[in-house]
Amino acid sequence: MEEDFIVRIRGLPWSCTADEVLRFFSDCKIVNGTGGIHFTYLREGRPSGEAFVQLETEEDVKVALAKDRESMGHRYIEVFETKATEMDWVLKHVNPTQTESTSDGTVRLRGLPFGCSKEEILQFFTGLEI
Repeated sequence: MEEDFIVRIRGLPWSCTADEVLRFFSDCKIVNGTGGIHFTYLREGRPSGEAFVQLETEEDVKVALAKDRESMGHRYIEVFETKATEMDWVLKHVNPTQTESTSDGTVRLRGLPFGCSKEEILQFFTGLEI
């Protein structure tokens, strides 16, 4: 059975790119370059500030773990060793392209007037099945 070498990183700037993660771990060999970097997202589809990085060897994991609490811009990055099963589960359940998380039929209303009534909301959605 092939062994997996994966770290989870936390504290990324929300605008962080795969190339920036690649530069942060420049002393490590990342599987498939930027293809081995997997960002996680919040339910709304926004970046969570976390990612999984697939590395080639146990030595790469040690080098990556040594970067724990180093800075990327003005943020410090936490680095943890993890397993492929955790990465697979998290990516499956927080991926913004998952239809089950984006099509559950729920609409969140924000900025409603304080005195807004249920009837006014129903009137707003006239013509739609609620």
